[in-house]
Amino acid sequence: MKQIDSMTKIFGIYPTDRQESTTFLNRINTYLCRKLGNQWHCYKTKYTDADHESCIKKAIDSNAKFILFMGHGRSDYLFGSCNKKSQDFIAGDAVIENSEFYRNEYFIHSDNIVKFKDKIFFSFSCFSNRNDAKSLARNAINSGVISFVGFGDIPTDYIAEKSIPVKAIAIYKGIISKVMKVSLSISIENNYTVEEMVTLIKVLTIKEIQKTIFSSNKNRHKKIIIKSLFLFKQEIMIFGNRHERLY
Repeated sequence: MKQIDSMTKIFGIYPTDRQESTTFLNRINTYLCRKLGNQWHCYKTKYTDADHESCIKKAIDSNAKFILFMGHGRSDYLFGSCNKKSQDFIAGDAVIENSEFYRNEYFIHSDNIVKFKDKIFFSFSCFSNRNDAKSLARNAINSGVISFVGFGDIPTDYIAEKSIPVKAIAIYKGIISKVMKVSLSISIENNYTVEEMVTLIKVLTIKEIQKTIFSSNKNRHKKIIIKSLFLFKQEIMIFGNRHERLY
Protein backbone atom coordinates (compact mmCIF):
# COMPACT_ATOMS: atom_id res chain seq x y z
CA MET A 1 0.00 0.00 0.00
CA LYS A 2 1.20 3.53 -0.80
CA GLN A 3 2.66 5.36 2.17
CA ILE A 4 0.72 8.32 3.51
CA ASP A 5 2.47 11.55 2.60
CA SER A 6 2.67 14.57 4.91
CA MET A 7 1.17 16.59 2.05
CA THR A 8 -2.05 14.52 2.05
CA LYS A 9 -5.08 16.82 1.89
CA ILE A 10 -7.77 14.21 1.31
CA PHE A 11 -7.87 10.69 2.74
CA GLY A 12 -10.03 8.22 0.87
CA ILE A 13 -11.64 5.19 2.53
CA TYR A 14 -12.64 2.70 -0.16
CA PRO A 15 -13.92 -0.70 1.04
CA THR A 16 -13.21 -3.53 -1.39
CA ASP A 17 -16.44 -4.87 -2.87
CA ARG A 18 -15.93 -8.06 -4.87
CA GLN A 19 -19.63 -8.10 -5.69
CA GLU A 20 -18.59 -5.26 -8.02
CA SER A 21 -21.35 -2.72 -7.40
CA THR A 22 -18.83 -0.06 -6.31
CA THR A 23 -15.98 -0.80 -8.73
CA PHE A 24 -16.97 2.27 -10.76
CA LEU A 25 -15.78 4.40 -7.83
CA ASN A 26 -12.20 3.42 -8.63
CA ARG A 27 -12.43 5.91 -11.50
CA ILE A 28 -12.49 8.62 -8.84
CA ASN A 29 -9.45 7.10 -7.14
CA THR A 30 -7.34 6.83 -10.30
CA TYR A 31 -8.30 10.35 -11.44
CA LEU A 32 -7.39 11.91 -8.08
CA CYS A 33 -4.12 9.96 -8.02
CA ARG A 34 -3.24 11.51 -11.36
CA LYS A 35 -4.47 15.04 -10.65
CA LEU A 36 -3.59 15.49 -6.98
CA GLY A 37 -0.55 13.25 -6.54
CA ASN A 38 0.57 13.12 -2.90
CA GLN A 39 -2.34 15.29 -1.81
CA TRP A 40 -4.60 12.26 -2.26
CA HIS A 41 -4.34 8.97 -0.38
CA CYS A 42 -6.74 6.07 -0.87
CA TYR A 43 -6.96 3.20 1.61
CA LYS A 44 -8.66 0.13 0.13
CA THR A 45 -9.71 -2.02 3.06
CA LYS A 46 -8.95 -5.73 2.95
CA TYR A 47 -11.00 -8.66 4.24
CA THR A 48 -10.13 -8.51 7.94
CA ASP A 49 -11.48 -6.55 10.89
CA ALA A 50 -7.91 -5.65 11.81
CA ASP A 51 -7.37 -3.93 8.46
CA HIS A 52 -10.57 -1.93 8.90
CA GLU A 53 -9.32 -0.75 12.28
CA SER A 54 -5.96 0.07 10.72
CA CYS A 55 -7.73 2.13 8.06
CA ILE A 56 -9.53 4.26 10.64
CA LYS A 57 -6.33 4.77 12.63
CA LYS A 58 -4.36 5.86 9.57
CA ALA A 59 -7.17 8.22 8.54
CA ILE A 60 -7.31 9.98 11.89
CA ASP A 61 -3.51 10.06 12.25
CA SER A 62 -3.01 11.55 8.78
CA ASN A 63 -2.60 15.27 8.11
CA ALA A 64 -5.75 15.21 6.00
CA LYS A 65 -8.69 17.10 7.47
CA PHE A 66 -10.95 15.88 4.65
CA ILE A 67 -12.07 12.22 4.82
CA LEU A 68 -13.83 10.78 1.75
CA PHE A 69 -15.76 7.54 2.22
CA MET A 70 -16.71 5.73 -1.00
CA GLY A 71 -18.87 2.67 -0.56
CA HIS A 72 -22.16 1.20 0.59
CA GLY A 73 -24.03 2.30 3.66
CA ARG A 74 -27.31 3.25 5.23
CA SER A 75 -28.45 6.16 7.33
CA ASP A 76 -26.93 4.97 10.60
CA TYR A 77 -23.72 3.20 9.57
CA LEU A 78 -21.34 2.51 6.70
CA PHE A 79 -20.33 -0.89 5.34
CA GLY A 80 -16.80 -2.19 5.02
CA SER A 81 -15.34 -4.71 2.58
CA CYS A 82 -17.42 -7.51 1.11
CA ASN A 83 -16.16 -10.57 -0.73
CA LYS A 84 -17.99 -12.42 -3.50
CA LYS A 85 -18.97 -15.44 -1.42
CA SER A 86 -20.05 -13.43 1.63
CA GLN A 87 -23.76 -14.00 1.02
CA ASP A 88 -23.43 -17.77 1.22
CA PHE A 89 -24.83 -19.40 4.37
CA ILE A 90 -21.85 -20.52 6.44
CA ALA A 91 -20.81 -20.80 10.08
CA GLY A 92 -19.45 -17.73 11.84
CA ASP A 93 -16.11 -19.42 12.58
CA ALA A 94 -15.57 -20.01 8.87
CA VAL A 95 -15.98 -16.30 8.19
CA ILE A 96 -13.20 -15.51 10.64
CA GLU A 97 -10.84 -18.09 9.15
CA ASN A 98 -11.58 -17.59 5.45
CA SER A 99 -11.43 -14.14 3.81
CA GLU A 100 -13.48 -15.45 0.86
CA PHE A 101 -16.58 -15.17 3.06
CA TYR A 102 -15.71 -11.87 4.71
CA ARG A 103 -18.42 -9.23 5.07
CA ASN A 104 -18.18 -6.14 7.27
CA GLU A 105 -21.61 -4.55 7.63
CA TYR A 106 -20.78 -2.36 10.61
CA PHE A 107 -17.63 -0.42 9.76
CA ILE A 108 -18.21 3.24 10.63
CA HIS A 109 -21.09 3.90 13.03
CA SER A 110 -22.32 6.03 15.91
CA ASP A 111 -19.92 4.40 18.38
CA ASN A 112 -16.72 5.12 16.43
CA ILE A 113 -17.55 8.23 14.36
CA VAL A 114 -16.13 10.24 17.28
CA LYS A 115 -12.69 9.11 16.10
CA PHE A 116 -13.13 11.53 13.19
CA LYS A 117 -13.52 14.49 15.52
CA ASP A 118 -12.16 17.73 13.99
CA LYS A 119 -12.35 16.22 10.49
CA ILE A 120 -14.64 16.86 7.51
CA PHE A 121 -16.41 13.60 6.71
CA PHE A 122 -17.73 13.23 3.16
CA SER A 123 -19.92 10.14 2.97
CA PHE A 124 -20.42 9.19 -0.69
CA SER A 125 -22.88 6.44 0.15
CA CYS A 126 -26.62 5.82 0.04
CA PHE A 127 -28.94 7.43 2.61
CA SER A 128 -26.14 9.18 4.49
CA ASN A 129 -28.16 12.41 4.23
CA ARG A 130 -30.69 11.43 6.90
CA ASN A 131 -31.09 13.66 9.95
CA ASP A 132 -32.62 11.85 12.91
CA ALA A 133 -31.58 10.61 16.34
CA LYS A 134 -29.96 7.44 14.97
CA SER A 135 -28.42 8.90 11.80
CA LEU A 136 -24.67 8.85 11.35
CA ALA A 137 -24.72 12.46 10.16
CA ARG A 138 -26.28 13.83 13.35
CA ASN A 139 -24.15 11.59 15.56
CA ALA A 140 -21.03 12.74 13.69
CA ILE A 141 -21.70 16.42 14.35
CA ASN A 142 -22.66 15.71 17.97
CA SER A 143 -19.35 13.82 18.32
CA GLY A 144 -17.21 16.73 17.14
CA VAL A 145 -16.92 16.12 13.39
CA ILE A 146 -16.63 19.60 11.83
CA SER A 147 -18.74 18.97 8.72
CA PHE A 148 -20.56 15.95 7.35
CA VAL A 149 -21.72 15.64 3.73
CA GLY A 150 -24.35 13.01 2.98
CA PHE A 151 -26.20 11.69 -0.08
CA GLY A 152 -29.61 10.17 -0.79
CA ASP A 153 -30.32 7.02 -2.75
CA ILE A 154 -27.56 6.36 -5.31
CA PRO A 155 -28.75 3.56 -7.62
CA THR A 156 -25.67 1.49 -8.46
CA ASP A 157 -27.32 -1.94 -8.74
CA TYR A 158 -30.31 -3.23 -10.65
CA ILE A 159 -33.28 -3.65 -8.31
CA ALA A 160 -36.49 -4.89 -9.88
CA GLU A 161 -38.73 -2.83 -7.59
CA LYS A 162 -37.09 0.42 -8.69
CA SER A 163 -37.53 -0.25 -12.42
CA ILE A 164 -34.23 1.38 -13.39
CA PRO A 165 -32.75 -0.54 -16.36
CA VAL A 166 -29.19 -1.86 -16.17
CA LYS A 167 -28.14 0.31 -19.12
CA ALA A 168 -29.51 3.44 -17.44
CA ILE A 169 -27.67 2.60 -14.21
CA ALA A 170 -24.38 2.17 -16.13
CA ILE A 171 -24.77 5.59 -17.80
CA TYR A 172 -25.78 7.19 -14.51
CA LYS A 173 -22.75 5.77 -12.69
CA GLY A 174 -20.45 7.03 -15.43
CA ILE A 175 -21.87 10.54 -15.12
CA ILE A 176 -21.78 10.80 -11.33
CA SER A 177 -18.23 9.42 -11.14
CA LYS A 178 -17.17 12.08 -13.66
CA VAL A 179 -18.91 14.83 -11.68
CA MET A 180 -17.42 13.68 -8.39
CA LYS A 181 -13.83 13.27 -9.54
CA VAL A 182 -13.72 16.67 -11.25
CA SER A 183 -15.47 18.42 -8.35
CA LEU A 184 -13.18 16.90 -5.72
CA SER A 185 -10.05 17.70 -7.71
CA ILE A 186 -11.00 21.34 -8.27
CA SER A 187 -12.15 21.74 -4.66
CA ILE A 188 -8.86 20.46 -3.25
CA GLU A 189 -6.73 22.43 -5.71
CA ASN A 190 -8.52 25.64 -4.67
CA ASN A 191 -9.11 24.82 -1.00
CA TYR A 192 -12.85 25.37 -1.28
CA THR A 193 -15.22 25.50 1.64
CA VAL A 194 -17.53 22.54 2.12
CA GLU A 195 -20.40 24.59 0.73
CA GLU A 196 -18.42 25.68 -2.33
CA MET A 197 -17.49 22.05 -3.02
CA VAL A 198 -21.11 20.87 -2.79
CA THR A 199 -22.24 23.78 -4.96
CA LEU A 200 -19.71 22.74 -7.60
CA ILE A 201 -21.01 19.15 -7.53
CA LYS A 202 -24.53 20.46 -8.08
CA VAL A 203 -23.50 22.82 -10.89
CA LEU A 204 -21.61 20.09 -12.76
CA THR A 205 -24.56 17.73 -12.30
CA ILE A 206 -26.90 20.34 -13.81
CA LYS A 207 -24.53 20.64 -16.79
CA GLU A 208 -24.65 16.87 -17.28
CA ILE A 209 -28.45 16.96 -17.10
CA GLN A 210 -28.50 19.66 -19.79
CA LYS A 211 -26.11 17.66 -21.97
CA THR A 212 -28.34 14.61 -21.62
CA ILE A 213 -31.49 16.58 -22.46
CA PHE A 214 -30.02 18.14 -25.60
CA SER A 215 -28.03 15.12 -26.74
CA SER A 216 -28.85 13.87 -30.22
CA ASN A 217 -28.24 10.28 -29.10
CA LYS A 218 -31.39 8.19 -29.21
CA ASN A 219 -31.33 6.94 -25.63
CA ARG A 220 -34.64 5.43 -24.56
CA HIS A 221 -33.58 5.70 -20.92
CA LYS A 222 -33.01 9.46 -21.06
CA LYS A 223 -35.92 10.39 -18.76
CA ILE A 224 -34.95 8.03 -15.96
CA ILE A 225 -31.29 9.11 -16.17
CA ILE A 226 -32.28 12.78 -15.95
CA LYS A 227 -34.60 12.08 -13.00
CA SER A 228 -31.89 10.12 -11.18
CA LEU A 229 -29.32 12.89 -11.72
CA PHE A 230 -31.78 15.51 -10.48
CA LEU A 231 -32.39 13.53 -7.29
CA PHE A 232 -28.65 12.97 -6.87
CA LYS A 233 -28.12 16.74 -6.87
CA GLN A 234 -31.14 17.63 -4.77
CA GLU A 235 -30.49 15.15 -1.99
CA ILE A 236 -26.93 16.20 -1.07
CA MET A 237 -26.95 17.53 2.48
CA ILE A 238 -24.38 19.39 4.56
CA PHE A 239 -24.37 19.03 8.35
CA GLY A 240 -22.27 21.12 10.70
CA ASN A 241 -20.00 23.92 9.50
CA ARG A 242 -20.61 24.49 5.79
CA HIS A 243 -18.02 27.29 5.69
CA GLU A 244 -15.08 25.14 6.80
CA ARG A 245 -12.24 24.96 4.26
CA LEU A 246 -11.03 21.57 3.15
CA TYR A 247 -7.54 22.02 4.62
